[in-house]
Amino acid sequence: MVHKNNLVAATHGQTGDLADRVVVGNQHPIFEQGEYILVVLNRALRAEDNAVFDAAIAHANILGLPILVYSELDEAAPYASDRLYYFALGAFRELARALGNSGIASIQAIKTAKDPDLLLVLAEKAAAIYTDEEPTHWDKLKLNRLLDLAQQTVFLVDASRLIPIRALPPQLRTTKAFRKAHGELREQYVASRKETTARLAAEKNKLRTELSLNESQTFDSQNFAHYSNKALLALLAKSDINHDIPISAEHPPTQTELTNRIKTLQESILARYKWIRNNPALVHSTSQLSPYLHFGMTGPHQLFAAIENADIPKTYTWKFRDEFLTWREWSHYQAFYNPDIHQFESLPNSAQKTLNAHAEDKRPEFTGKEDIVSGNTPDTTWNAAQREWVSTGWLHNNLRLYWAKLFLRFTATPQSAWEIACYV
Repeated sequence: MVHKNNLVAATHGQTGDLADRVVVGNQHPIFEQGEYILVVLNRALRAEDNAVFDAAIAHANILGLPILVYSELDEAAPYASDRLYYFALGAFRELARALGNSGIASIQAIKTAKDPDLLLVLAEKAAAIYTDEEPTHWDKLKLNRLLDLAQQTVFLVDASRLIPIRALPPQLRTTKAFRKAHGELREQYVASRKETTARLAAEKNKLRTELSLNESQTFDSQNFAHYSNKALLALLAKSDINHDIPISAEHPPTQTELTNRIKTLQESILARYKWIRNNPALVHSTSQLSPYLHFGMTGPHQLFAAIENADIPKTYTWKFRDEFLTWREWSHYQAFYNPDIHQFESLPNSAQKTLNAHAEDKRPEFTGKEDIVSGNTPDTTWNAAQREWVSTGWLHNNLRLYWAKLFLRFTATPQSAWEIACYV
């Protein structure tokens, strides 16, 4: 992938942090007969403070084109379930509503094996394509599909981190080194993001919004802005995905719930976080914002601003900021530079050596996969954690550490422990 080439510099080089967030993903030219800029959002599912939109709008105004936003779920995706897809569909709906209020056209769809590829159809008429770049294995598979079908320039935008991964040194080996490098750049990128937002405020008002989407109707695509919860549930029910994992009522994918959780963070958690974060018995010991960050319903700059705007001394908020910025973005950094991090073989050699040396140890608590999944092991604390995980989709961070360690006791080999942990 090409970083900061002439095309990126000409389009985004004078606009705050965009030159550091945008890279060219392929070698195809801009399609001069294109009818719009296509924005493909996978996990940056928000309309505000979104670098993908900032970059796409700036480019669309140069070309005098509107933008079209597309998001899809794929029935064939691994681990596709009611719980996962309902949350994503809810995020789609909130995004569609916000875009509609701005006059920006959007399409949301569930990709099936029997229907034509709507992404391919929409890409054929795009002058250029912008998409959010995520470093995980499954996100890269989606990106590779887009790059395979695109015949025009695809721009990749780092929209999910306070600091773009490529702006950090490439050989950071420890959390301490990452924290230092990351910390030194935070003020710079907070300021440059604000500069981008200010400069592009007028650009949004100039954006063309007229766009014909007649071709999309052939494939029964939807704009979810006006979907009720009942309509989303009906859509899930007819989808060919895993229906055994129920929707989590505890984590509704709505802007209202997100706003309330940020307010709770500011008023009830931040000032006490470093003392209460390890107590799973407390109702508000953690923010429970991870699903909303995961699907990009809020972004790191928005959440960082909420932390900074809280009337709380930084000596009290540093621990939450460290968990949110250091540990979250450190994991993204590692996935970016280690594309096989989802594989057992990606573990450090010393860890693999220790695990394999004890592979033949007796495991009196060994149990079957079904008992592990359902929380019927010899360990009652672990069972309680697993059942909460299955029923709600949420597990307190301190319990999560205990939960993860015990797979080695329940399974025959370290490799099988890794596999079942990834599955559940």
